[in-house]
Amino acid sequence: MEEELDKLIEAQWDFLHQDWPVVKRTKFHRTDIKPVQDMRKIKDAVQHRLGVIPVFFFLTVLFGTRCYTGPYRNVDKGVLILYMLLQGTTVSDMGEFLPKSTFHDIFKSFFGSNAHTLDVKLTSCLAEMCSSIKLRLLCSRYPNPETFKHITLHLDGHDSRVAYRNADKKSMYSYKLKKSGFRTQVCCDMNSMVVFVSQPAECRDFNDGTMLSRMAIDKKIHQLDCLALDGGYTLNLEGMIAASDTLTSANFCYPIRKRKGIELTEEESRYNAVFGSFRSKYKLCCLLLNIKRMVVLRNITTEQHHSFWLQDHFDFPDGEENTLDMQAAVPSFKAKANDAKSIYRLQENFLQLAVSGHDTDQEMDNEDSQDYVVQKILSHRGEGEAIEYHVLWKGFDASHATWEVASQFNDKRTIEDYWNSLRTF
Repeated sequence: MEEELDKLIEAQWDFLHQDWPVVKRTKFHRTDIKPVQDMRKIKDAVQHRLGVIPVFFFLTVLFGTRCYTGPYRNVDKGVLILYMLLQGTTVSDMGEFLPKSTFHDIFKSFFGSNAHTLDVKLTSCLAEMCSSIKLRLLCSRYPNPETFKHITLHLDGHDSRVAYRNADKKSMYSYKLKKSGFRTQVCCDMNSMVVFVSQPAECRDFNDGTMLSRMAIDKKIHQLDCLALDGGYTLNLEGMIAASDTLTSANFCYPIRKRKGIELTEEESRYNAVFGSFRSKYKLCCLLLNIKRMVVLRNITTEQHHSFWLQDHFDFPDGEENTLDMQAAVPSFKAKANDAKSIYRLQENFLQLAVSGHDTDQEMDNEDSQDYVVQKILSHRGEGEAIEYHVLWKGFDASHATWEVASQFNDKRTIEDYWNSLRTF
């Protein structure tokens, strides 16, 4: 399975080795760039929820295709969109950080004007970046209960709260939410990687079975896939299979329905019990979470350029002048202190002079032994004992972040907290 995962990453994750795209500023931009209020807080929140590499993917592959309106850095505009999605805020709420009309234009330009191209790209990435039929078959053999080793995918409906003017609230009523909302079908493999997402539909008029029948499922799953469903999908299943040239009843697994007046057998009840315990904006969130999971699963190295977006004044290169701080990470503070101590002694030997009035060696030793406080770990790279952590130091900005091995940390809880944050959403 690990070999198959590595093949998938090699084939589908080229973005890891690509530079930041050039985004030329258009003529409607002002000369002066304005800072976004609380941008450091926003970047920290996004980095904590997603990690470095998923944000790098979003900015370089999906967002950084053109210049967006407003006198702000395009990188900041992209991070603001992720912040809104992760926090569950509205476009109006984003007026806390920049004018609502400006953010609305950015949001509309990315999700509206770019809708078809974005949807095609997201659909393709979901289907290909983190899952393949061979990988799904291999994964299903390990965690699945003995009776369900053939299940490779599972589908479930999710109701999401939504409210907008002039909406037909009755048709959108969700019995789960007790409010208006949209229902979306989400299909995941056994690694919890989202493989595809349906178009959203009004909750009242579209139950799970109706949505399944309209999803063209035979074009989304492989002939060797077996899709796990709950009982709400089965009413439309027979007609859907009959209309397909590729799917059969073997491509679906679902609980045994109780017939009127006839109790389930002990074997049927046990089958249902085991099965039950086992089983566009939304697409974007699913895709970025897929990437986050895969980064942790395969311990993918965070390269220097992946974290440039964390720098306070970083933006896409414009192809004309180098306004970006794209330098290599500075050495550790201890290394710099040792360098200073070494060169100072060489200088003394060369000049054959003694510095009077204070003990230079003692002063340098004190500097060398100074402890610097870790504010947070931004990312990591390498594997096993060679893992290095990208450290943001308290009192210093992201441009002074350094790569440190585990032995350099006085408090190992900082490392434990970092790994725990990657495993939670």
